[in-house]
Amino acid sequence: MQATLEDFFKALRGSDLEVHLNAQVDAARAVELVGWSDRTLLKNALGTTLAKTTADRVLFDEAFDRFFRFDAFQKPAGGVSGAPSAGQAASQSADQTNPDQPKDEQPKIGSGGPGGCQGSGGQALSQLLLSGDSAALAKRMQEAAREVGLTDIWFFTQKGYYTQKIQQAMGLELLDREIADAKRQTMAPERAKELELARKRLFNEVRNFVERKLALYGTAPTRQLHDDFLQTQKLSNIEKRDFERMHVIVRKMAKRLAERHARRKKQRVRGQLDFRKTLRKNAAYGGILFETFWRTKVVDRPRVIAICDVSGSVRQYARFLLLFLYSLDEQLSGVRSYAFTNHLVDVSDTFAQLPVEQAVDKVIQAVGGSGTDYGQTLLDIEEQLLDQIDRRTTILFLGDARNNRGEAHTEVMRLLYERARRVIWLNPEPTSFWGLGDSEMKRYAPYCHIARECNSLVQLESVLDALLRTNAASA
Repeated sequence: MQATLEDFFKALRGSDLEVHLNAQVDAARAVELVGWSDRTLLKNALGTTLAKTTADRVLFDEAFDRFFRFDAFQKPAGGVSGAPSAGQAASQSADQTNPDQPKDEQPKIGSGGPGGCQGSGGQALSQLLLSGDSAALAKRMQEAAREVGLTDIWFFTQKGYYTQKIQQAMGLELLDREIADAKRQTMAPERAKELELARKRLFNEVRNFVERKLALYGTAPTRQLHDDFLQTQKLSNIEKRDFERMHVIVRKMAKRLAERHARRKKQRVRGQLDFRKTLRKNAAYGGILFETFWRTKVVDRPRVIAICDVSGSVRQYARFLLLFLYSLDEQLSGVRSYAFTNHLVDVSDTFAQLPVEQAVDKVIQAVGGSGTDYGQTLLDIEEQLLDQIDRRTTILFLGDARNNRGEAHTEVMRLLYERARRVIWLNPEPTSFWGLGDSEMKRYAPYCHIARECNSLVQLESVLDALLRTNAASA
């Protein structure tokens, strides 16, 4: 039972449903209470303990139906004598035993020894295949899959390996010897043909079974590998077909940051123990501290002004920065967003009216497209924003600082540096490129509290983590 539950937990994780340890313990206790014989009761009991939200329940139901699926070795039409019912099938997957058979008579996994798995009453594989005992064949295949560790399958390139290993564990070697012997016996040509057809059927059934398990167990690990790759890839190299996945990754990263800093904020807001007030309030209890009082302190959320270059060379970076910032709305107070190529444009209302992904696309299409002029943009910032900037404001620039040989207007950067709490500049270019050609980055960097190369999601997460942490520390 425990082994099957662990396999099922792995299948749930393969479906992107996180299963925490306490939920696993509750699920095991629920199964002890309801048993394995009633499929519907089992599904409801496990679903209650493992699925915490409506979305989780949808994932759970799909994973349960795929995990407890028993249609292997069924004849194309009509029922098969001996085929398990829904409840019996769930029970067989649970511990590879028949609930109606005494436990001391039930076969053990791997009991076949070197010659292969010999469950199902010790019958040879050829006997099971020729008799059409689908329940016994499915049971032996499940046992063999457990024996060879099929739950560890990740990649489609492993299908052939596991298909062969499962057949061997079921007794393929003995079956092949029987086929060879039948071919040598001139009086048994029909038996040789029957055994060869049965062997082909065995291969097809096991291969289909392995493919289903790959879809069940391999989806999440394979996706995670791809996600890890996308997080470290330069944002300018992300293919459009991966945008939707990137948006999912950004939201997950933002949620992780938000939860991390919410915990830190809760701890800091509590402040220090107020001894005088605590002692005074507990004087009636003889000095026993029934009630404690704390000196609370307010932790301000940072007010962020994001200023993004959306010209062709860096628009991809702006897309994901803005997506990240607006996914952190609970941790950041009043994010104002501005986009530019050669003039500053307030795009905050676009984000207020549309979902983040749509707003990003609309901003890039509306503002991007012409040559970049950082100097003129800084003059626009001085005219439009300087009066709004104070010691609670963090200014977040994103751009390569390539100014097409125009006037840099570093004096505006100096004003921003003096007025704001922090000026952070994220440049997608390597630091070795700063100052080369028409790059003004080395002239702007002295007026930034942080100037950092940032061209991947991992680097972007690191910067925003530091922004939230530094703000809380200085509050």
